[in-house]
Amino acid sequence: MLKNPIITPVTGRTNSFHMYEKELFDETLDINSTNNYEISIQLGLNGFSFCLLDKLRNRFVMFRDYKLSSKETGIINEIRDIAEKDEFLSREYRRYRIIFNTEQSTIVPASLYDPAVKNEYFELNHKLRDNYLVANNKLTEPDAYLLFGVKKDIFDLAINLFPDASVSHQVKPLLNSSFRQARKNKDRYIRVHFDNGFFTLILVADNDLQFFNTFRVRNDSDILYYLLNTFNHFEVENDHKVYLSGNIFKFDDLYNNLLRYIKTLKFAAPEGDFSMSYIFDEMATHQYCNLFNIVNCA
Repeated sequence: MLKNPIITPVTGRTNSFHMYEKELFDETLDINSTNNYEISIQLGLNGFSFCLLDKLRNRFVMFRDYKLSSKETGIINEIRDIAEKDEFLSREYRRYRIIFNTEQSTIVPASLYDPAVKNEYFELNHKLRDNYLVANNKLTEPDAYLLFGVKKDIFDLAINLFPDASVSHQVKPLLNSSFRQARKNKDRYIRVHFDNGFFTLILVADNDLQFFNTFRVRNDSDILYYLLNTFNHFEVENDHKVYLSGNIFKFDDLYNNLLRYIKTLKFAAPEGDFSMSYIFDEMATHQYCNLFNIVNCA
């Protein structure tokens, strides 16, 4: 049993094999009892993060975040190295979940969906890149299938390393959370999730998905252009609450630029039928909402 809580913020602490940028764990964490824990893993071209949910207490008790190089050719070896040598990733868990953090996704209504032509559906909106495959998730809200593109070698490696894992795209917990919050607030819910080079915008009203899209962007001006044009189309007033998550911080350049046009900005938080250890109190959890919220999804 680990006796004391350890909080390692973004300090670049180094293991013998790879650098992780952030680590948090609760004093109740027991590396020898991981069969009582569920693990959620998020994989993207820029990062590898995971968190542990103690199912006996239904409480998140650990988080660790690794940054990956921007060179696609070396990422496979980096992911394999982390998975094989991290002392927690080599343990057995009662449930595994993997989230792929990728740009390309599209939604097909369940009434129209035919799995035999999923690639054709996907290519109506996106070009299927070389060495990419189209995976799918069934959504409940809306009643649809989420198709997403992911690098085949990364997908195959993840399945090989964690063969019992359920596989999802980050949009799945993002939509799930948006619908939950829309019902709770009883108002139109607007969520903007930022990633490196792209962002996702979701509007939910009257238990219906009004708008969903992912935009590739180069700078803050691109973000403002797409946001404000969409808001204008849906008659969103500039004092309506807009919830932010992902790669954004309070009073950074992007936040301040948004604040010039949107009066009420809120950071989304992990929410569901779980609790969070006190160790997460000082963490910008809005960055990793999808990683925590995936446990709300079947």
